[in-house]
Amino acid sequence: MILTVTPNPCVDKTVFIDELKVGTFIRAPRYTCIPGGKGTNVSRAVKILGRETKALVIVGGHTGAHVVEMIREQDGVEPVPVWVQSPTRTITTVLEEPIHRQTAFFEPGSRVSPTEHANIAEQFTEAVKNARVVTFNGTVSDPAINHLYRELIRIAQDFGALTILDSHGPEFAQGLEAVPHMVKPNVAETEELVKYSLATTEAKWRAIDWYHERGVTLVVLSLGKDGALVSQGTERFHVIPPTIKEVNPVGSGDALVAAFAIGLMENQPLREMAVLGVAAGTANAMSWDIGHFTRAEVEKLAQEVRVVPV
Repeated sequence: MILTVTPNPCVDKTVFIDELKVGTFIRAPRYTCIPGGKGTNVSRAVKILGRETKALVIVGGHTGAHVVEMIREQDGVEPVPVWVQSPTRTITTVLEEPIHRQTAFFEPGSRVSPTEHANIAEQFTEAVKNARVVTFNGTVSDPAINHLYRELIRIAQDFGALTILDSHGPEFAQGLEAVPHMVKPNVAETEELVKYSLATTEAKWRAIDWYHERGVTLVVLSLGKDGALVSQGTERFHVIPPTIKEVNPVGSGDALVAAFAIGLMENQPLREMAVLGVAAGTANAMSWDIGHFTRAEVEKLAQEVRVVPV
């Protein structure tokens, strides 16, 4: 089983309109609403790809209850809610369809008290017992728990689970101290850590080695529409996606993480999981709603993914 961890989930709502006119009243003909947060996206993709997953989310209030309900009812994934007093945030995106321009409004995330923090660790310890792979996804909602990933990764390792860290900022830096099995940063997130530009291919590989020097076994550096650089042991390659008409790239990195989590759980060859990961990320980018692709689409795209050994 793959357990995903999302410390800062949201009610993710998109309102579709023709034109955003500031200071006016605008009636939208339609909207969509999904459970948001990087870990929930990973679980949704794992489910689509036909494997078992549970989604641990830190939630509060009526919005938190809505997130839990959507994970269960819309995504068909078993939620593992850890409740806090502070309400879960809503992210509202306004999409001007004729020009495909989006404007997003982010509410603040939940605050977490010391007592609630202790409960998070306790509930995670119970949930991780049956997990083969655990993914830690996105940022935390409260700076007071920036160390959360470092703590939970070590608990997961004590139970023999393989761990994947996909975050940025202080929580990512502190999570690295626990030496996760795999990391999946993008270029900007890595530049923030290593403190130099990754404008050249040489600099990107140097940064990948920086992660390996800190004990990380598998490094997947996301390059967006250019695919990913993948490194483990003596195997290194650039995985290049096919050319598509991109609709919404948000969540593509999470789909990639889902495929790698499956690959690690099933002990697949690195090349195989990398191809599936880039294909899943590409499939995700072909529609607006995050993680609303099919397994057949991923398998078809996988045939067009190119792998260039380094």
